[in-house]
Amino acid sequence: MPIPPRLESELVELQKALAIEVVEEPTIINLIFRQFRLGDGFNVPASDLLIRAPRTYPDAGPDMFWVEENVRLSTGAVPQSAESVEEHVGRRWRRFSWHWKNGRWDPNTDNMHAYVEFIRRRLREKR
Repeated sequence: MPIPPRLESELVELQKALAIEVVEEPTIINLIFRQFRLGDGFNVPASDLLIRAPRTYPDAGPDMFWVEENVRLSTGAVPQSAESVEEHVGRRWRRFSWHWKNGRWDPNTDNMHAYVEFIRRRLREKR
């Protein structure tokens, strides 16, 4: 099954500023943003970032996001709602269980650009 046309179009735009690897699975499209800047307050300046988009995108949107397992706050603490470590695409990832608009994705107005900005905002909060 091909990548949904809207997601493909959005990825073309995002790839102008970010290095993105796409790893497809039957029901999920894994988007790995290479060396995504985390901002101040973390133990590393950047990490690979994983977003898992459902094949039904944009009708269904991504939920949560993942960074490399070693990412912690600069204090050594694990960020709030990031205690779980999971394996995806052959790697271990720290899952940030932070949900977009309380899980209310609107395919008419929401998109991957806004989701990436949501992640940036959440990482700036450092909680």
